[in-house]
Amino acid sequence: MNENYVAVIGDINVDYLISIKKFPDYDGDVEVEALKLSGGGFGANTAYALSKLGERVLLFGCVGKDQNGETALSDLKGKVDLSGIIKRGKTGVCFSVIDESGVRRLMTYRGSNLLCDNSKFDLEKIGKAAWIHIAGLGLDNVNFLFKNLKINSWDPGMPFLDSLKNLPEFSEGVEYIFLNEREFELLRSKFEAWESFENIIVKMGEKGLFYFKKGKSVFNMPAFKVKALDSTGAGDAFNAAFIHAMMKKSDVLYALKFASASGAISVTKFGARSVPDEFEIEKFLEEVKE
Repeated sequence: MNENYVAVIGDINVDYLISIKKFPDYDGDVEVEALKLSGGGFGANTAYALSKLGERVLLFGCVGKDQNGETALSDLKGKVDLSGIIKRGKTGVCFSVIDESGVRRLMTYRGSNLLCDNSKFDLEKIGKAAWIHIAGLGLDNVNFLFKNLKINSWDPGMPFLDSLKNLPEFSEGVEYIFLNEREFELLRSKFEAWESFENIIVKMGEKGLFYFKKGKSVFNMPAFKVKALDSTGAGDAFNAAFIHAMMKKSDVLYALKFASASGAISVTKFGARSVPDEFEIEKFLEEVKE
């Protein structure tokens, strides 16, 4: 029998958020306008955003026994169940450089995330979750999880898709897959079998989103118009809000609208953990109707 919590299995990092006016030319140099250190990573960001929406969340992943590990988990303590965290190696680090238009460039050292052995996790506890979400991870770990669990949602990330050699075992084992525009184009160009995914949600930032079912475009949704400050973590905020809405038995169309609003709000703030709660999202949706 499923229990009313979300199990998130995924990458955990610390983020160095670097704000600049514009990206330097080759061999150039620019002054940093602002610098911030915070917890990050696909898995941890999604878990944090889900907790902000009122969900009970269990996070499974790896950090190092180092100061970065403490930083990565610090703002999750008391909000997310961290009993599934394994400590080994060096904590993953992501350098996120954002210009004044809100465009970002990422440079990631995956560290402990590559050393994580998902077979050490409590599969029974994960399997009892009402919703299981995978965020990031390497090929061996994803293979193991797909063989042992039915996955509700998955955000694989570009490095994973770029290294992927085969597809069917994944398309048959997940209900919803979240991709950004570049990831979707890679998936379509690399695998003829991409249409075998039951549900694909393509997040395209200011261009909105597309929703595909078995390769057929069901609908596209325009983006909400906001002034973007920082897109770091917007995709994770979107994913969490979609999961939350589906946990409340919303239909997919409303869940996507709710998720789009969450993503839009998040880009107006600095940092991956500046995510809205349910009241803020509902208030935003009421205001855009006026």
